[in-house]
Amino acid sequence: MRRAPRWVAAAVVAAAWVGACSDVGTSPDGIVALAFDTLPYPSVVARDTMRDSTGRAAPLSAVAYNADGDVIDKPAVRYIVLDTGVIISSQGYLIATTRTSGTVRVVAAAASLQSLQKTVTVTSKPDTLAASGATSDTLKYALPDVTTNVSKAMSVKLTRDSAGTALNVPGFLVSWRVTFRGQTVLPSDTTLASLWEDGTSRRVSMLDTTGTDGAAARTLRIRSNSLPSAADSFVVYASTRYLGAVVAGSPVKFVIHFRPK
Repeated sequence: MRRAPRWVAAAVVAAAWVGACSDVGTSPDGIVALAFDTLPYPSVVARDTMRDSTGRAAPLSAVAYNADGDVIDKPAVRYIVLDTGVIISSQGYLIATTRTSGTVRVVAAAASLQSLQKTVTVTSKPDTLAASGATSDTLKYALPDVTTNVSKAMSVKLTRDSAGTALNVPGFLVSWRVTFRGQTVLPSDTTLASLWEDGTSRRVSMLDTTGTDGAAARTLRIRSNSLPSAADSFVVYASTRYLGAVVAGSPVKFVIHFRPK
């Protein structure tokens, strides 16, 4: 049986304390905490239903907990959209009816509880993923290794064609993959290199979301102490999908050469 995370346990304790003065309920199906932390996807395409990364229509899903901190199976949760142009079906499917851009706010509610807001981007069907800037870089690394052994940003842009004009497409996931000598470097293996959100956050991340400018980017952090040769190259690929199929231009290829200073 799934158990609650710590914050839910704290909420349950608080609910029990309140229960000294009011009827919180101890039924196995009585909801005392509600988590609405993730969405099937960051965006929904205009005049379509929200889909997951495989392209399948996917309902919103919140997790409800009872007074024992256990997850409730099939809880009576409803979803409320706080903005116009989008509706939510009785099954929890979010549908962009008349809104064609911007963002909308959604909450989950159950009993007398309401979750924090989640923001969904209303976007467009993408046509092309392409590099935005250079696709090759040479990193002159330091020895011994230092945290500044980081490439320039590798950037891609997702667009759609509108009468010959490329318009930015926000809210789509872009997946990144690193290879070395033809072999994929696993995300959990940071021995030689890893992808960072940027050169300052130092957070390893293989997944990005296109911004309002349609762009997504990553930097490559190379660990010079472990390199098997003084000079070589990593190859990085960026891809995005729509309705389960790769978008034209995917994968975008970047080559990061390296050599000592």
